[in-house]
Amino acid sequence: MRNYAKFPAILLLQFILIQSYGQQFEWANSYTVDNSNEVAALAADIDGNSYIAGVFGASQFLPYTGNCYLLKTNHQGVVIWTKYFSGLVQIGDIVASGNQLLIVGQANGVFSYDGTTMGLPTYHMFLMKLDSSGALLWIRTDETRNGSGSNMVAGENGKVALNFKGVSNIGNYIEIVDSAGVVLQSKQITGNYAGIVDIAYFDDRVYLNGALNGPDSLVVDDIVIHRPDIENAAFILALNSDFIAEWAAVDTTINNRDGRILAGEDGVYAYFSALEPPFTIVNVLKKFAFNGQILIEAEIPFFSTGPTLYPDMAIIPGIVGLYVNNDFDFNNHEVILFDEYLNLIGEMEVQGPSDLYSGQIAGNNGGFLVSHVHSGDLNFNNEISLSYAGPGKRPYISRLSLSEPTGVFRVDSGKSEAFFYPNPADHFIHMILPGLNDGKAGLKIHDSSGKSVLESIVQSGESGVDVSHLSAGVYLITLQMPDHQIIRNKLLIK
Repeated sequence: MRNYAKFPAILLLQFILIQSYGQQFEWANSYTVDNSNEVAALAADIDGNSYIAGVFGASQFLPYTGNCYLLKTNHQGVVIWTKYFSGLVQIGDIVASGNQLLIVGQANGVFSYDGTTMGLPTYHMFLMKLDSSGALLWIRTDETRNGSGSNMVAGENGKVALNFKGVSNIGNYIEIVDSAGVVLQSKQITGNYAGIVDIAYFDDRVYLNGALNGPDSLVVDDIVIHRPDIENAAFILALNSDFIAEWAAVDTTINNRDGRILAGEDGVYAYFSALEPPFTIVNVLKKFAFNGQILIEAEIPFFSTGPTLYPDMAIIPGIVGLYVNNDFDFNNHEVILFDEYLNLIGEMEVQGPSDLYSGQIAGNNGGFLVSHVHSGDLNFNNEISLSYAGPGKRPYISRLSLSEPTGVFRVDSGKSEAFFYPNPADHFIHMILPGLNDGKAGLKIHDSSGKSVLESIVQSGESGVDVSHLSAGVYLITLQMPDHQIIRNKLLIK
């Protein structure tokens, strides 16, 4: 079984002292789109406004097809405008480019947007661009492409990267378009058993997360991706600025339909479900250098290793965020945050009736937005709540703010010292004891009445202690070091 890389404690210590984050849900709003099937896509523009889109009032058969909503809010989640599509429409993705918005989707014939009829009489892909008021700037249609399940990423100078399927989901097409929708570069990735599930675009390079589910190898330029001896392949494929395949990384999977990929200044991040011998499914997050070298990998701490958690993933400088279903009854979702070294730095729950599909996360002015549908009251990590008005499911957006510093604190007593984070704590408190070497320290936590509520043994290096069972309040944390020194500090549980 693979050993997931651990960052050395001393380097982790240096990092958390320089850059660590506190997380707090700032606001949450529900929107009057009754009987909403989904939030198919979420985006944020340069002014901090947010956009959501999806199908409403349709049957529960996938993919959701029918009338659609497109909603814009300001930086505090207050609605600015709502537009509607009429017809048999699917929303693939939306992305903000500056303060304008692009939408890719699929239509089963002619449809209307904001009261204006458009599209083709046949089954077709559409790509459209709107100004900041929601007015249509242009639309491009193509009956040889399938926009259902498409993905988009905004680049520099108004350029956008897209991936979509061919007719009947045969073939994969990658495009770069300019601000007017003109195709600048295009590449077809053939293979009846290959599928591209997500796309990243950074510094004029494209990175693809895909799956190979068949007996044949996949050949892209000079890169050959072989199917594993058992089950199927999850692969990461990089295209250089000339759209030539540059490198690939391959893992074994059962199904990579949930794969995600991001690229930014720090490197390339990819999520997928890997299959470990003898037959264990592990949800992993990997970081690659731009030349394809794998730098770090970490296991995602889901409640289950099952592959049906439908994650979404977003990036801001120094932090990767995931929003995942964390309950097969669809009543809990979770925000999971990693730093650029794939250290777990935060887990926050959103509790309440929701849905398995279509949870979304997006970067937003140094924080994150999360969005989904709900059919009951929601509790955001015991910080804020959101009431449900109905009928049916309604979409919501919430903003997660990140502040510095987070409560990484240093305590010393004589020759001994300890670093704790975060404080306030929620699910876990992490400790680094640089001088412990190979010894052990005794840990006790007392509540405000002096009652001992937790006792444990802390090993050398970095240790984590589960405090999720403790009620919100003020506690005293005590460490008894091997040299008999005592370290005490106040601990806040939120």
